[in-house]
Amino acid sequence: MLKEMVKKYREEKYDLNCAESIIYAANEEYDLNLSNETLKVMSGFGGGMGIGHICGVITASVGVIGVMFTEISGHKSPRVKEMTQEFINNLQDKLGYIKCDDLKKEYTNVKKCTLMIETGAEILEEIILKEKQNKIL
Repeated sequence: MLKEMVKKYREEKYDLNCAESIIYAANEEYDLNLSNETLKVMSGFGGGMGIGHICGVITASVGVIGVMFTEISGHKSPRVKEMTQEFINNLQDKLGYIKCDDLKKEYTNVKKCTLMIETGAEILEEIILKEKQNKIL
């Protein structure tokens, strides 16, 4: 499960931000075979891109959706846009916000954004499993 894998990457020994935690966990859970250089792409997205804007869980999850479901490009993969919208809407429905600063204010008791990361992992996994199931049918 992605949520369990995220817990692994939240351990202190990895010292990863929210966005990195999602991409590293998804890379291992779904055998994405992303290079270390590609994984580094998410480093600047933690903390709402360092300025408290869109949560890094969102940016990383959108990246995972893109890697897993883009066929050639975004314009040729309209389902990626729909999945992205579904992820963001579901996260906002569950947590009330999508902006890092707002989330941190609301969930001040949450250690290092754990709730946001684990909630994001659950939503992302649901969307991935649903999409894979739809492709099988």
